[in-house]
Amino acid sequence: MADLVEKRRKVSYIAYMPKRETTKELSMRPAVAAVLGHVDHGKSSLLEAIRDDFVITKKEAGGITQHIGAYEVEFNGQKITFIDTPGHEAFSAMRQRGAGAADIALLVIDAVEGVKEQTKEAIKFIKRAGVPLIAVFNKMDKPGADPEKVKRELSENDVLVESYGGKAPSVKVSAKEKQGIKELLETILLVAEVEELKADTAGPVQGVVIESALDPQKGPTAALLVKKGILRNGQIIATDSAWGRIRNIADFQGKPLEKARPSQPVKVLGLDRPAGVGESFKLYESAEKAKQAVKKGEKERASRQVIELEEGKQILNVILKTDVLGSAEAIENILKNLPQDKVVLRLLKLDVGDISLQDIELAGTGRAAIFGFRVKFLEEVKLFAKSRGVKVKIFEVIYELVQAVRQEMAGALKPEVKRKDLAKFKISHLFKQSKKEQIIGGRVLEGVLTRNVLAEVIRDEEVVGKGRIKGLQQEKKEIGKVEKGKEAGILFEGGVILEEGDILQIYRQEKEKANL
Repeated sequence: MADLVEKRRKVSYIAYMPKRETTKELSMRPAVAAVLGHVDHGKSSLLEAIRDDFVITKKEAGGITQHIGAYEVEFNGQKITFIDTPGHEAFSAMRQRGAGAADIALLVIDAVEGVKEQTKEAIKFIKRAGVPLIAVFNKMDKPGADPEKVKRELSENDVLVESYGGKAPSVKVSAKEKQGIKELLETILLVAEVEELKADTAGPVQGVVIESALDPQKGPTAALLVKKGILRNGQIIATDSAWGRIRNIADFQGKPLEKARPSQPVKVLGLDRPAGVGESFKLYESAEKAKQAVKKGEKERASRQVIELEEGKQILNVILKTDVLGSAEAIENILKNLPQDKVVLRLLKLDVGDISLQDIELAGTGRAAIFGFRVKFLEEVKLFAKSRGVKVKIFEVIYELVQAVRQEMAGALKPEVKRKDLAKFKISHLFKQSKKEQIIGGRVLEGVLTRNVLAEVIRDEEVVGKGRIKGLQQEKKEIGKVEKGKEAGILFEGGVILEEGDILQIYRQEKEKANL
């Protein structure tokens, strides 16, 4: 850990703060940490273990009490904010928008299973974000836990922990047994100290949206993380998609607040609509200027969403409704990565809230399927959807929703017709010939010959025509099949006049479900 201090003390906070700010305006702020890693490696369990013992206060009091997507803990007299994201997709969305929600990334790895595919994806997200990484080896209580193996696997993925001569601290924990949690918090505080995390509290408030929802009683709600300045009731703020005057601020447990300082997660009321997760918010002097900022943001988003369709591609129109915008962001990012070489996935609408009559109307007009994630689908809306022929599917698991969308995309493709060669037949006798039907005799050279199959006529190694085998006979009796080496009579239907010595290549065309 001493190596970490020496190596990182040379890193100036200037890399994280605009140059126009001076040290006179800056004050230390708590670290913001995000937890990433492979599914089932214990991210949620780790967060729960930290919450159980180190949350500042456990009593909820008034205000807004819904899930906020972040919380604060206090350890050794210092605060740490944890972003409780639905996955590294949401974390990535925040970083891609330049919001810089997290200062430190905790990469959680099962000490038994080691590095998995989603671990590798998380590493890419963290490197792209450019934030310090702490490797957290979880499930150390399990037999077979091997942190040295994990360190080697991390080194193969361009992550060197300190004991391997790298910069990344590593901590051994057991979320189940609550072991190593204090050591992890100490490491976070040390990294935060080295990074010299500071913020300007004197300037206009700025921050990032970390969660968003539509409350049936209270209207649009937003979980905000203050990055600089101080957020107060009555201020007018705007993001790229929403604006409003703040009329209620509550901490992560619902306790009413008058103001919020940098690195503090809060939930607010007052925006005109749910804001996009990862969007930055700024302070504006007037409602008019805030509205103009939203209009500008809408134009920029519209230009990014223009899809150029190539000839021959199918289109699947989708409406996505989710419980909160954090879920929407995560699902949208996964859907964008689905193969679209054959079918283009077009999101007609992405919004929070239950399935509505308006959604059904839009789906009917736009020929779209509706996918819902943890939302309600009332009976009256179901009846309307049925009357309009609109397909609606609701899911509780993101993976299942994505798989359903993939299936719909594949269903939009026409089945692929594949040819299966069955047999070869050599003509030796011509018994009866007409323009449409001919009776011939010969021997099966390869495979098994059956009725009601297709045939290519090959003469001098060239295909001279096509037809169909309508009947088979042996000794003047109708039969179902003729095996290799046996002779038979054939009733052939086709436009080509057959000759002795012609080869019939017998085949069948089978339809197969197209793949993306």
